[in-house]
Amino acid sequence: MHSILVALRRYFRFNLVGMLGFAVQTLTLTALLGWTGLPDIVALGVAVLVALSHNFLWHEHVTWPGRPREERLARFARFHLSTGSLSLLSNLGLTKLVMVLTGLPVVTSNVLAVASASLLNYLFNDRVVFRAS
Repeated sequence: MHSILVALRRYFRFNLVGMLGFAVQTLTLTALLGWTGLPDIVALGVAVLVALSHNFLWHEHVTWPGRPREERLARFARFHLSTGSLSLLSNLGLTKLVMVLTGLPVVTSNVLAVASASLLNYLFNDRVVFRAS
């Protein structure tokens, strides 16, 4: 029972960090689209990378605290190579798919894409990126 409660608390924190990161991503995307003239998909890629770095820092301190400091660089690399790749692909691919299928704008389409990938993202991070040594 204790391990289930720990997992539920961690999942709650993961989603809280994810929501904050998604706010960072959405604000970054909106700013890039409004101020830079970048194509939608390029602005989205940059916004995802900004949010990934934000999320890693928060996950280190809030979601999976107490992991060995000397392994942080390896976790950072695993996070960006694995979760980053998955997030980038799901963000870009699913967002574009939603845009094409529905005609919704990029930010709205991105909200739907991110929500659909949340649980898989958590499980991967818990089992691979931030696994206990």
